[in-house]
Amino acid sequence: MPYFELKKDDTTFPPAYFADIEGLLAVGGTMSVERLLLAYNSGVFYWHYPLKHIKWWSPDPRIVVKPESFEIPESRWESLNKEFTVTVDTDFEQVLRGCQQVYNIDGQMDNRWLTERMVRMFTELHSIKKAHSVEVWKDEKLVGGLFGVAIGKLFFGEYLFSTVDGADELAVLYLINKLKNQNYRLLDMQKQTFFLPDIDYDEMGRLEYVDICKENALQYKDVPTEF
Repeated sequence: MPYFELKKDDTTFPPAYFADIEGLLAVGGTMSVERLLLAYNSGVFYWHYPLKHIKWWSPDPRIVVKPESFEIPESRWESLNKEFTVTVDTDFEQVLRGCQQVYNIDGQMDNRWLTERMVRMFTELHSIKKAHSVEVWKDEKLVGGLFGVAIGKLFFGEYLFSTVDGADELAVLYLINKLKNQNYRLLDMQKQTFFLPDIDYDEMGRLEYVDICKENALQYKDVPTEF
């Protein structure tokens, strides 16, 4: 199935069910905070090679975590918390730079590359309290963390990094626990840069996922996001 080509002034996405078998829905369009928020609310995410056009995806199934039913492994949780200290939104930029150091490897400019343009986009989202970070520290040094976008009761994971074993796992478990306590409905874990094989996840059909995103967008349109 052919994908859609978006014009720079397009303000909508085609229906997610038009995505091809790999999940590619559309290519092009202007990258902006407004378009990113529209994508999240439409069940779509960006994923592209840094020297090529923006690509917009809506795969089927979607990889998610349902915080309400997720069981935190108590022994692992206690062990990791003894080794590290965790903060939230303490140093958003340093987390972004940590992700760049992990994924922006010379000679491997692939779709995991975190460009300066996207750093600016996420920093702007952070300034309006849409993007958030979890930082993991050891001996007062940042050794891991994650960031993503929160809208209503959905959290869309973007990037995760670790320089010490276990720091990335604690960041994700801390996030899930926080979302669970605040009655978040879903944590999107679709991207390769946010995936941990040791975390139990669920698969959700595209149509159900898109419906949840749109319902969430309408319900929390004028309501500040709690995080």
